[in-house]
Amino acid sequence: MINQPLNGISSSAVPPQINYIDVLQQLEQAVNEDIARVQMLASQNVITNGECRYLMSQLENKVNTIRGYKQMFEANPALTQPQNPIIPPQNPFELFNQEKPGFFDGEPRKAVLDYIKGLNMDKDEISKVAALIEGVEKGAVDGYLKKSAYDKSLNDENLAAKSKLTSYAQNAGLGSDIGRIFTRADIGAMSDDDFDRNEKLIMEQVKQGLVK
Repeated sequence: MINQPLNGISSSAVPPQINYIDVLQQLEQAVNEDIARVQMLASQNVITNGECRYLMSQLENKVNTIRGYKQMFEANPALTQPQNPIIPPQNPFELFNQEKPGFFDGEPRKAVLDYIKGLNMDKDEISKVAALIEGVEKGAVDGYLKKSAYDKSLNDENLAAKSKLTSYAQNAGLGSDIGRIFTRADIGAMSDDDFDRNEKLIMEQVKQGLVK
């Protein structure tokens, strides 16, 4: 009954520090004034005896209700103390978002969020999913970086080999076949002078596996 409104005033509208006994006395006084007003209207024939009896019964019920509350508060003063507000449980996704705002923004994380919303997870379980996402993403980045480093290393080796071949070709003398990749047939058809002239370039190409 303590939570029922009195004369249209709800308990949530009463400040926590207010004296409830004083409020009830004010309400009782207001109802008594209404009783006197009804009696006056009846004496002036503004309302009928039947209407007077009906209104008086309603007002008497209010008086009895107010007096019942007064007796209850007087018998148990603790009821007049402010009550701790009931805080409804927060949505676990809202709790997670307070710790990591915007974590599930953007694709494909948003797709993961749409999926797990139907799984009735608590905040700790959502945090585990988030950690798994971060681990997968980090693994993908690390794999990409390793592949990029390998491709760069291979490209650097090819550039170094070409640079060496060019250097040997430039140092082989004017009579050499600068920039040419020799075949086994070319080397077999060379004279001794041609081979001597191109020996450094041929040997480097053999080391690089370019002679087919």
